[in-house]
Amino acid sequence: MTYGHTHYYEGITSYEHGHVHGFAGITSYAPDTPGHVHYIQGVTTYDDGHVHEYGFYTGPAVPLPEGGHTHLIKGKTAYAAGHIHRMKVYSSDEIM
Repeated sequence: MTYGHTHYYEGITSYEHGHVHGFAGITSYAPDTPGHVHYIQGVTTYDDGHVHEYGFYTGPAVPLPEGGHTHLIKGKTAYAAGHIHRMKVYSSDEIM
């Protein structure tokens, strides 16, 4: 039987146009298989008069020395207020 899981993530975007945005969420559900990925989507915090939407796949599972795994979350926000922001964090260990 294959089980599945999600991960929590949170971070701060790159500094662009004099500000940053926060972001946080739970990844999509994915099976417990080697090399799996998750999808993330959401909206950044409201800063400098606007928000940015985002949605993209994580990198594949990265094993951790103490067990479990994480995922690299690296992408760009949608264009808003004349610019984009870059996002780069690692997810938490898996959660159910």
